[in-house]
Amino acid sequence: MYIKKITVISAITVAIAATAIGGGHSPIEQRQAAMKAVGGQMRTLGGMAQGKVAYDDFAAISALEIMRDAAMTARPLFPSGTEMGFETRAKPEIWAEGSEFDAIMGQLIANLDAAIAAEPADLASYRPLFGAVAGTCKACHEKYRAPEN
Repeated sequence: MYIKKITVISAITVAIAATAIGGGHSPIEQRQAAMKAVGGQMRTLGGMAQGKVAYDDFAAISALEIMRDAAMTARPLFPSGTEMGFETRAKPEIWAEGSEFDAIMGQLIANLDAAIAAEPADLASYRPLFGAVAGTCKACHEKYRAPEN
């Protein structure tokens, strides 16, 4: 039952992200859709890491793959000129000279790739991998994402 729920949620998330990424949407809309896909998978993965949801290796790896694909999609969608013009929580620091934003996005993708490649079969092997991913997300949010109003 749980796997069906995760599979359906994952499919819906991918469909939403794919719809937003395709067809003439602005880079802001595209990156917001991709980052929402990342956030949706983090809720699933975080629940497993915290023990609130039973660990399921297939669901975890699927969620990590969706996150990686969404992060790879979002990474180039912060071109100069997209810091304004649409409601966004992206801070201007992303576009500042010397910004570490792209490096952090690269680290997120690398951490996701490592977690996927490790194929964690149980919660004990999954938690440190999730911790690296979550830590990268947190570092980026603290520096480059404005709080909700």
